[in-house]
Amino acid sequence: MPIDRDATLKKAEKLIRQGKLDDAIGEYVRLVEDQPRDFTSINTLGDLYLRRGDVDRAVAEFTRIGDHLLADGMLPKAAALYKKALKAKADDEHTLGQLAEVAERQGLTADAKAYLRQVAALRRLHGDQRGAAESIVHLGTLDGVDADARIAAARAAQELGDLRQAAALLRTAADDLETQHRRPEALDLLLSLARMELASEEDVHARATLTRVLTIEPGRRGDVMALALELARDGRVESAFGCVDVVTDAALLEDDWIRAVDGLQTFVLAVSYLPALIKLVELCVDAGLDEPLREAQVQLADAYLREGRGAEARVISEDILDRDPLNEEHARRLVLALELLGVADARRVVEDRVRSRTGPDDASDGVDTSPEAVAEQLEAAAPEARDPITQIVGQMEIDLSDALASIGASPPPAPPPADTADPYARGLEHVQAGRVMEAIPALEEASCDPRTRFQAAVELGRLYIGQGELQAGVEWLERAAETAPPTQEEGFALLYDLADALDRLGETARALALLIELDADSGGYRDVRARIEYLARTQAGSQGR
Repeated sequence: MPIDRDATLKKAEKLIRQGKLDDAIGEYVRLVEDQPRDFTSINTLGDLYLRRGDVDRAVAEFTRIGDHLLADGMLPKAAALYKKALKAKADDEHTLGQLAEVAERQGLTADAKAYLRQVAALRRLHGDQRGAAESIVHLGTLDGVDADARIAAARAAQELGDLRQAAALLRTAADDLETQHRRPEALDLLLSLARMELASEEDVHARATLTRVLTIEPGRRGDVMALALELARDGRVESAFGCVDVVTDAALLEDDWIRAVDGLQTFVLAVSYLPALIKLVELCVDAGLDEPLREAQVQLADAYLREGRGAEARVISEDILDRDPLNEEHARRLVLALELLGVADARRVVEDRVRSRTGPDDASDGVDTSPEAVAEQLEAAAPEARDPITQIVGQMEIDLSDALASIGASPPPAPPPADTADPYARGLEHVQAGRVMEAIPALEEASCDPRTRFQAAVELGRLYIGQGELQAGVEWLERAAETAPPTQEEGFALLYDLADALDRLGETARALALLIELDADSGGYRDVRARIEYLARTQAGSQGR
């Protein structure tokens, strides 16, 4: 049953006057247990404990009141009780922590910092390193603290494994430093932040941070490139390319194409990475940089070959070989690409292509371009010929008379000048960069324009054939054959490729008929007569069985 408060207080008072301190404490304990929010009695009990020399119990009573007052939002009164406890025991961690909270809520940042530093020091003294770090982090999150405090807090958060908190603190510290016109320090801090974000695989945030660095000071490109190369050496190529992308985009924003290309060249020399090579080719095309474009295409073709992507490698290899038909390395690449695609007698196909693009004038350069010499060069460059793979896709029909009749006809109007709005020019840019999937829709659009119908259809046919889709390739080459070619030579080349595709489809009779008509019209185009003889024997053998 409830005790009589007044009677208990009188009894305790008498006991105190009689010097019976322990008995008086006992009465106050009974009173406080009966009425836990009797703060006056709790405070008196704390004082009695102090008179008896029991500091810990005294502090517990004082902080008990302080905690209640703090919870009720009575900050000044809570602070008074905590300070009374701190006077009794200057190294009480709970009291210091509560005083820090009161000061923070009152906006007394300097006081809050002082209390939190004391808490951190006490925790370190007691071997509680984690607790000390938590106090430093708390200190760094206070409103109005300086950049140095936030940097120290970021380090502490990093020690705790809280990288997001660390990143937030560094970001705010960088803002503070920039506001104080301490730009070099702010940039160093942002680079450290980017490293931290990359370490925690927060690549999107890291790119944003690095973009901010180069926005503030474009001259720090070297630092970002160094970070990219470091990541590449550690095997984090995708993250490294993200950093290079930042450098490239920053240069393009300044309309500095040379610097943008230079950054990508530096990166691809260190690591062969397809997205970087594709972007490098794209930039070289856009900037009209022919020499870097050729080098980039060579690297891109080699990368496609290493990944076994024959279709893309073929498109690029054909382009660079056509521009430099006497280059043995270019020829070797095309042979390898064709072999990946299962093209029968790939070296012969490349020999024919080289012969078709070289003439007697080339001999004056001191290079033997005879068929035998070209064959020997290719044999030396790519000795490992693979067995041909015959792909039979189905049956198709073609009107050879119409196709051959179109050869030599009046050419259509010349294609319009290449520009980004021209779908044919856009398609060719994609082809040069090895972006086959992007090239197809652009070329399909161009095939609807009478001015570019022939070229676009031929390009589409060769793309599909290069990807191993012979049926689709034949269809597009047939569409091209229905259109007058710009030149007789282009018409011959189209029908030659169409016959080759039909042969690979297993339609020997149709391929043979097409080659016979082509030979009659051209008077001996490339190796047509040898192929006619070969196909005739093949067909005869098939019929004999």
